[in-house]
Amino acid sequence: MKKREQLIKKAEEFIEKVNEQLPGIIELEFRDLYEGGIFVARREKEVGAKKRYALIDYQGNLEVRGFEAIRRDWCQLSKDIQRKVLTIILRDKDPAKAVQLVRETIKKIKSGDVKLEDLTIFEQITRPLSSYEQIGPHVKAAQKSKAKGRLVGEGSVIGFVIVKGSGSISDRAMPVEDVKEGEYDPEYYINNQVLPAAMRVLQALEITEQQVLSGRVQAKLGEWFKKVNYK
Repeated sequence: MKKREQLIKKAEEFIEKVNEQLPGIIELEFRDLYEGGIFVARREKEVGAKKRYALIDYQGNLEVRGFEAIRRDWCQLSKDIQRKVLTIILRDKDPAKAVQLVRETIKKIKSGDVKLEDLTIFEQITRPLSSYEQIGPHVKAAQKSKAKGRLVGEGSVIGFVIVKGSGSISDRAMPVEDVKEGEYDPEYYINNQVLPAAMRVLQALEITEQQVLSGRVQAKLGEWFKKVNYK
């Protein structure tokens, strides 16, 4: 605790010194002291993205910005897996454990053992259905829901699930009220929801999707930690 107080004091002294030299209304602000953090690039050439990061404090609380974990248009399972991966990386400092969690989640999806409430995607209808030129999954689901007599219009939030079958993703978007357990499309949720959400974090550790799926990751993990001196 004493060391933490000393670090906070040094940080405040540093900010005060910097603010004396900053022009106009520009000012640094001390928010908190965090135990760890990860910053993820939006494009390959970027070193990091200031609006896509996660920080963990000394009480284990996670602060997330710019990740799918805080977006409504991703299913709850994707949000949960991303937050868990972030927590494991930042709190436990154990990427191998995070990778194993992703593998176990994929196995669970394939077995059909995931609840619909965890797979439901929510998006808002922002204008009359007839005015949409591009018919995305949420619009298609809204049209199907309206055809069943439900009240759907501008401002409605549509909950839908991508089910098995032929056709585009939009064609297979069904209002969650009309979907039975086990009817979801496992490949969609693995490849378009869970893996992308997890890889947003794991790619920062130079772990590839192929490595996650194949299980050949261990050697790379040690190299990455040694390179960044992350202990």
